[in-house]
Amino acid sequence: MLQIESELLLIIRSVREHMSETQKYCVGIDLGGTFIKFVALGRDFRPGPTLQLPTPVQEGPDGVAKRMVAGLEQLMQSQRLSREDVLGVGIGAPGPLNLADGIVVAMPNIPGMENVPLRDLVSEGAGIPAVLENDANAAAYGEFLCGAGLGARHMVLVTLGTGIGGGIIIDGKIYHGANTFAGEIGHIIVDPEGEECGCGQKGCLERYCSATYIAKRAERMIRQEGRTGKLAELLRDNGAITARDVQLAAEDGDKFASEVWDSGMYFLALGCVNICRLLDPDRIVFAGGMAKAGDGLLGPVRKHFKQLHWSLTDILTKIEIAGLGNDAGVIGAAGVAWNAFD
Repeated sequence: MLQIESELLLIIRSVREHMSETQKYCVGIDLGGTFIKFVALGRDFRPGPTLQLPTPVQEGPDGVAKRMVAGLEQLMQSQRLSREDVLGVGIGAPGPLNLADGIVVAMPNIPGMENVPLRDLVSEGAGIPAVLENDANAAAYGEFLCGAGLGARHMVLVTLGTGIGGGIIIDGKIYHGANTFAGEIGHIIVDPEGEECGCGQKGCLERYCSATYIAKRAERMIRQEGRTGKLAELLRDNGAITARDVQLAAEDGDKFASEVWDSGMYFLALGCVNICRLLDPDRIVFAGGMAKAGDGLLGPVRKHFKQLHWSLTDILTKIEIAGLGNDAGVIGAAGVAWNAFD
């Protein structure tokens, strides 16, 4: 009888311990120049509802940190989480950052965010351990955990927007490099004698296939070469065109737009081939505004990728569109906290 009671006590204790484990969470915070986003992520990596608050850019670093703490507490209240339920907080922020010390070195979109110990301000304000991560790396980790990278071991995220950025996941871990500069995919050189880039190099990838420069190339060719068609009409009527305009005109069969769009996709595919030769990932995932083009982006990129890829082996790396949209960064920030504090 005593043996049965002892076994029952062990079973009850095991169940309680398991329940305690499964009820733990990490919270992700994604700091942007316009909004701050929050989410709680359980051990099963199924994110709960997100909370979004405006970034108090005019209140300086202290005001931003206080809003982050307030949002964290609001999220915890809405999810009925106590401090004991939360193992840690992951903060995704634009850089440059000093990750080791948890410091934001500079942040152009928020005045006064220079050499700010953001990790410690949030941690001390909330009474919960915190970790700081680059927002692009956090987005890559989010897609790896819960999005288009699910099931992969090695993944590269390429963000396609005003510029081109990215994040690298190797064996399930974010790869930072020796100086935390890894993942600057937009500054792979694809034409050593090409256009000058703001980074000081020539011929960077983002000068040929980012949203900004696809649109600028079309405008330049219209003004300097007298190119005609739908894009020329848009430029005349609106004073500017966007990469989305180029994509839609190309899909409608406009010859000039198709030329410009296809050129951008060629260089993007070239960048992907270089990524494969260097890192050999399971997947390359496209995110950002241009990724909304979906098959209009994937189709030509995959076509050029196949033509540019070596012939030594079959193509093994899959190229996909991100699945988490604007939530990738906040989910990834929570995942970074799980990695740091579990």
